[in-house]
Amino acid sequence: MVLIRWFVALALLWGAQVNAQPNNPAAVFNSRALELPAVLAQKMRAEDYFAPAFLAEVPARQINDIAQQLTAQYGQPQGVNSATLGAGTSGNVELNYEKAVVSLTLTFTPNPPHKVIGLLITAVRQKGDTAEKLKADIAALPGRAGFLVKRLDGVGGGAEEAPLLSVNADQSFAIASGFKLWVLAETARAVNAKERRWSDVIPLGAASLPSGITQNWPAGAPMTLHSLAVLMISISDNSATDTLMRSLGRARVDGAVAMTGHARPNATTPVLTTIEAFALKMDGAGADRGQYLAAKLPTERTRLLSQAAPRLTRDRVNVAAVVSSPLYIDQIEWFASPNDMARTMNWFRTEGGETARSVLAVSKGFLGEEETARFAYVGYKGGSETGVLSAHFLLKTKSGAWYSVTTMWNDPANAVSFETFKALVLRAIQLVK
Repeated sequence: MVLIRWFVALALLWGAQVNAQPNNPAAVFNSRALELPAVLAQKMRAEDYFAPAFLAEVPARQINDIAQQLTAQYGQPQGVNSATLGAGTSGNVELNYEKAVVSLTLTFTPNPPHKVIGLLITAVRQKGDTAEKLKADIAALPGRAGFLVKRLDGVGGGAEEAPLLSVNADQSFAIASGFKLWVLAETARAVNAKERRWSDVIPLGAASLPSGITQNWPAGAPMTLHSLAVLMISISDNSATDTLMRSLGRARVDGAVAMTGHARPNATTPVLTTIEAFALKMDGAGADRGQYLAAKLPTERTRLLSQAAPRLTRDRVNVAAVVSSPLYIDQIEWFASPNDMARTMNWFRTEGGETARSVLAVSKGFLGEEETARFAYVGYKGGSETGVLSAHFLLKTKSGAWYSVTTMWNDPANAVSFETFKALVLRAIQLVK
């Protein structure tokens, strides 16, 4: 299963053309939308449709390869169901395939010849899709995957409904940056208990590796508790995360794992900082890694991390090794089950407070405008590492019902496809009505 994730955002291009607008942007948008099925059916050359800047990022050969895979998965594109221009030169297009309806965000350049500079699939609704078909596709993935879609607020005086989807819901998986939800939970708990304030100023600590932006900021830059939390959740900033964890204290963050409902907290505590996780995976950390993995109790692992701290630093990490293949993802990671993360999302619903939920809602993940508009609230945190993907949503429907969608996919031998994972998660979210 394949899903396009093309989107080119070039500041220089837009900076030069920010004031340029076509005379009739709706007509241009409709024209480009109507041409899209021909491009995806390879009846129109990619070079005639996409801007050079787009093709520099996504070559025509790659576009054609993905178009062929889409056709193999969903059949032939049959036409445009709708095309709605939004702000500026970007809007939503709904394509009709033989086996699915595909929603995309399409952006064209404001200056002639108005070629396409951005294309992003935001939703796929397979025709005749069911939970059973989705289960079969999840089961066919290489490695292991766990998916859970469930209502959180219950019905009939608190009686719990059966999940809309449950695949390996109690099995433990690596969740990568999904662990940052526990850090946010402890931050919220401390503020709600009046031990801390969202406005507390904290100096930016030692840099980790990307993702994020603060790894390149001056050391000691003044940050607030709130700004660190927003960066940690919205763009998964690792350096902001580590600074926040050090400020809160390891024991407090470890306590948040159990507080939010993890069934086996000792399996994932102490909660590693991002730089500890990176550094422990390196070849040069073999001795420290061996001792850490041999330790049976969280208290012993905590002591070993403290002793190894001078060696678990950014300068000891080989970035190429981190991204090239899965590294110890079943041993040195952050672990939880779909049910554990559903309870975590429910904690934010019942205990987190309005500010924490607003932080959780800054990013909608890979949901586009059309899918987001289905809900009264969308909270999100994902995680990604070579061999690991996770995505965790807290959703409130327009009718007021709360749901969690918690998903994980691990393969200790190979990288896992974000596009395949995204397609499955979007199908899972479609089960929430």
